[in-house]
Amino acid sequence: MNSTQSNKLSVGILQCGEVLEIFQPQFGDYNSMIENKLTAVDPALRCRSWRVLDGEIPDPDACDAWITTGSRESVNDDNDWTMGFCDFVTRVAQTDIPFIGICYGMQMIARALGGKVALAEKGWGVGVAISKVYRQTPWMREPNESINLLVSHREQVVVLPKGAELIAGSDFCPNSIFAVGDHMLGIQGHPEFTTAYSRALMELRRDIIPAPRIEQGMNSLSLSVDGARAFDWIVSFIRSGTLASPAA
Repeated sequence: MNSTQSNKLSVGILQCGEVLEIFQPQFGDYNSMIENKLTAVDPALRCRSWRVLDGEIPDPDACDAWITTGSRESVNDDNDWTMGFCDFVTRVAQTDIPFIGICYGMQMIARALGGKVALAEKGWGVGVAISKVYRQTPWMREPNESINLLVSHREQVVVLPKGAELIAGSDFCPNSIFAVGDHMLGIQGHPEFTTAYSRALMELRRDIIPAPRIEQGMNSLSLSVDGARAFDWIVSFIRSGTLASPAA
């Protein structure tokens, strides 16, 4: 997707979590991270955020496309906002509106559509994760055998929802990227993260993540990261989905 795309689209950023206050001066909040990366690929995208974590849940047709942030919470919680968001994702799935779930949002796609999310048997995923790409799709700009993304999660999708197509995975996280139909896309990694933010998170969580995993994660930060490529895919996915929609 090139930056000269002139067809304006509204993208709703569903904020399911927030950057800790001590980190916001340096890194900003999750919704701004995502907006900056989206508009860097396609300046014609117009973004608006909803604080889903505060119960601010929009109508599914309020935007041309949707994308989520990550969250420290679990999609298996049964509080009001989690259940309301689960219902929102179920309703979006019944439309042809593009929906991209990042980390927490990917896991919510699975929960809402009948899959299963659980604590990973291998523990926390931190640092750079390398996932093998199993299927090349029309919204991928160029063929790639693998994709490197920053991750920070201890839960993952262990059973894909019915009708899901696995796009990428690894031994640590078998279901790293999947799609449901042509308008629901889940990505376990965080293409919006920077290595500096990943490092700061790991330093903060030394008391809850085993030291060997932290060391492994820190060492992985020397690898290249494909966040820009992932956002190119995301924008292409949004554009292809809205072009296929009769309302586009």
